Amino acid sequence: MKPNIFSIILNVGTAIVVAALAYASFKSATVAWSVGICVAIGVVVYAFRFLPEPKKAAAREGSSLSPRSPAAQAAVVVAVIFGLMLVVPTVVLWLGRYSPELGALVGGIALMALFLILWLRSRYQRSHEGDEG
Repeated sequence: MKPNIFSIILNVGTAIVVAALAYASFKSATVAWSVGICVAIGVVVYAFRFLPEPKKAAAREGSSLSPRSPAAQAAVVVAVIFGLMLVVPTVVLWLGRYSPELGALVGGIALMALFLILWLRSRYQRSHEGDEG
């Protein structure tokens, strides 16, 4: 692939951010923990690339259950996630009183859980695309 201006900017920006984080991690233990958590999350996200694609579910003939509206399902998922995310700052601050690193870890896990739920739902939707017809 031939490099273009956007890939060059991305690579240079990434190198600058890595250098700044490495320097800040050397100066502060809290920054080092935060960078370590971000790197661990990045490794987990990178590992998701290697999961196999979801298999298409077989269409069920004569199903007695009426299909639920995808919009209603999405609304329920968003409402539940939004409700849980309202509690996260309180929990993180409470844990941060005892250990700032533990608070940062729980906050990072909560944010990644949001994206994990949405990613899993999209995989489920892709595997059941043929069921609506």
